[in-house]
Amino acid sequence: MLMEAILGKLLEAPEPLINVAGVAQRLNAEQSVIRHHLHLLKDKGWVLEAEGGSWRLTNAGHDYLEGTPEQGISLKSLG
Repeated sequence: MLMEAILGKLLEAPEPLINVAGVAQRLNAEQSVIRHHLHLLKDKGWVLEAEGGSWRLTNAGHDYLEGTPEQGISLKSLG
C-alpha cells in the first residue's frame, strides 16, 4: 500500500523532514501521486506539512507504525 510505503520512507529518512520530491525519488513514483497520498495521510493525522513543503511524521503516525498488526502495520513489512 502506497500510504504505508510513504510512512516507512518518512520513518527511515535520515532527517525528520523530507520533501515530496525526496519521497517520490525513494519510491520511484510520480510527485503528484505522492503529494495526493501525503494529503490523505495528513487527513488521518499521521503526517504534517512543515514550512517549505517538507513533510514529517506526527506522533499518531509513529504510533500507527509501531502498533500491533490489529492496530496498524508491521514495521517489518516496510523493509
